Parts: sequence; structure tokens; C-alpha cells
Amino acid sequence: MEHYITEIRIDELRHLSNVKIELNRDKRTNLLLTGKNGSGKTTVLNALKNYLKVINDRNLENLEVWFPRAVDDALAMMENAKTENDRFQAEDDYRRHLQMIEDYKQGLIVSFNEKDGLEGLYQRGKFLTAFYGANREISITKPEGVENVVLDASYSLDDNPGAILLKYLTHLKTQQLYAVTENDLDTKRMLDVWFERFVKALRVLLDNPHIELKYDYKSYDFKIIESEQKCFGFDQLSDGHSAALQILADLIMRMEQNWLRKGCLSVYDTEGIVLIDELETHLHISLQKKILPFLTEFFPNIQFIVATHSPYILNSIDNCVIYDLENHIRMEDMSGYSAEGIVEGYFGQESYSERLLERVRRYKELVEIKNPSDDERAERAKILVEMKQVSGDLAREAREAFEEIEDRRKHHD
Repeated sequence: MEHYITEIRIDELRHLSNVKIELNRDKRTNLLLTGKNGSGKTTVLNALKNYLKVINDRNLENLEVWFPRAVDDALAMMENAKTENDRFQAEDDYRRHLQMIEDYKQGLIVSFNEKDGLEGLYQRGKFLTAFYGANREISITKPEGVENVVLDASYSLDDNPGAILLKYLTHLKTQQLYAVTENDLDTKRMLDVWFERFVKALRVLLDNPHIELKYDYKSYDFKIIESEQKCFGFDQLSDGHSAALQILADLIMRMEQNWLRKGCLSVYDTEGIVLIDELETHLHISLQKKILPFLTEFFPNIQFIVATHSPYILNSIDNCVIYDLENHIRMEDMSGYSAEGIVEGYFGQESYSERLLERVRRYKELVEIKNPSDDERAERAKILVEMKQVSGDLAREAREAFEEIEDRRKHHD
């Protein structure tokens, strides 16, 4: 039995109310949330993250059955209380259980095709939950030596198992070398396949079919080899590649489950729900086009719920529902549409261009500030990255205005 979300109802969440997002009830379907900034994409993702914590906390059955029943029981006790003390106790129970429900739901009602056994699957590492915010970046701890890395069966939404990727790679490489020494050909073969698969993933994410991975046994470190003249560490990736690799590394580590000890190669077919805010952050257009197809192929049993306003992501996969939180429009499968067609027909060309022009005007204001604060510097850097990713074919006026500001800024500097 598979487990996935089939519907999200928003009763009341900030400015959103009476919203129903229906997904396919018969098969796992990804959800892409779109709409202009301020439409509620991040708000909905954060509320979903909070709801999914109920699985991590093993409170799903309590939330669905026992907490509501406790609320009803407390109401009945309040009505039939014979003493003030009984009434006070009933009111306290009522408020406490009502707050427990609100703490998880926060105005959302999430429906699954099947909830039975979900908590147990999560505890055994057969179902995962993960959340990646808009400001994600890879944070990998360098090993100081060879460690026997033992992974947990399950990780919560707030955990960051991807941080030990290099330690884990070093552990596997050491096991591979031992297998050669001991003539353990089966283990060596499995580890060869594992590293080949990992390198293939790097080639996709780094958009370079010639990428290789080299282990420096003296420093217990791995280098990404781009050419004979160029190599770099995992901590030297561009922001875009770092953001993409952070998702890959984290999901891999959540699914590994010490497969080597069991004598069978890890297969990334664990079920789960993964939330990603602003998937396009820092990604060049070429990677925006391929990131979601890559993730859905590499992790075929994950239901991805993604917030984005990139037309290149919206039309990149077919097994999805797209919901515009700004206009409350639901669509399925934009893979047959061009990015230009999506901007013109779905967002509205003028609306899309005007939003970008607003960002350009704000960028101009920030550039002209003589002594910017740290927040203003960060905002300027964010807009700079956003505008560098904009295709001139989709918003020529905004792109040209941005390039003019950049030319003046560089000349002035």
C-alpha cells in the first residue's frame, strides 16, 4: 500500500481561506504551488511542514482520533459538571486538546489515501518527511579521519543528515579499499555501482557529463574533477549547484539505512513527502529545466510539494498538479507548454514583466545606497541572482533595464 497526500484544504491561513487543492486519489501526484510573491506559497509550505511533524512525533492517530474525541468529552464534562472544580478541569482539558490540534493543523486539513501504519513506517525508515527552505545551502562537515558512520533509521523534518555526506563517502571508500584487500568481490562490486550512481547524479546537477570524483586519502576529502586543470571541493560549489546538491545529499542520507551491513545495495525507493520552497533559487535556467525531472526519477516514490514561480519548473514534469494561490486556478501537466506560453497565457505577460520590473526598480534603489546595511546587501544579492536567471525572451524590458543598471554599477566601481 502506497501513502501520499490526496487533498489539502485550507480553512483559514493568514489571507487564504476556503481553498481546496485536489490531487489524484489513485496515484502519487506531485504538487507545484505558484503565484506572485505574497500569494502564500511559503506560508502553505510552512504549515504543511508543521502538519507533517505529527508523523515525526507519532501523534497522527491522536490528531485524527483521540484529540478530537478528548475535545468532545471535555465539552460534555463542562456541560454536566457538578462542581466548579470539575468545570475548571474540563475547561482546561478542552483548551489543551484544542491547542494540540491547532498546533499541528494551523488551519489545514490534509487528506491521505491511506494513513494506517504511517507512523510505524516512518519509525522504521520506510517513509520519510523532509523540508528544504528557500535559503538552503549545503553544509557538509569534513571528516578528520575514517569514522564508522552508523545512520539512524529515520530523521525528522528538522534534521540535517546531509551534513555528514563527506564522512559517509569516506566510510564507503574505506570499505571499498578493504574489500579489494580482502578479495571481497561482491562488496567491491556493490560499492563500485554506488559511486558510479553518485557520480552520474553529480554530472546531471553540475551540468557536466565529464565530472569525476577523486578521493584524497591523505586529507580524507573528496574533490570534484571538472578537467585536468580544474578541481574543487564540495564547499566550493556555486550557490545554485550547492542548493541542488544539498537536496540530493540530504535525501540520499535519509534513505541509506546502513545498506552495506545488510549486504544489499541501497535503492532510493523509500516513500515520503518532500517540501521545497523556491526550488529555482540560485539555479540557472538549464538546471531549472532538469532539477525536478532528475529528483522524481532518482527518488521515484517521493511526493514532491514545491513552491515556484519559474515557468521552466512548471513545465518540466507531467505527473503533477499546479495550483496558483494568487488566482485559485488548478491545472494538471504543463509539460506540453513552452515557458513563453506559460508566461503569456498563465501568468500574463504584462503581469510577469511588471513584477520583474518592480524587482529591477528595487535593485536600483539598493545599488544607490552608499552605506547599505547587512540586510540591504543580502536583498541586493538575492535580486542580482534572480535577475541573472531571467531569460530576455520572457521579459526583455526588465532584463535590459537590469543590464543597464549593472553596466553603470560596474563602470562606477
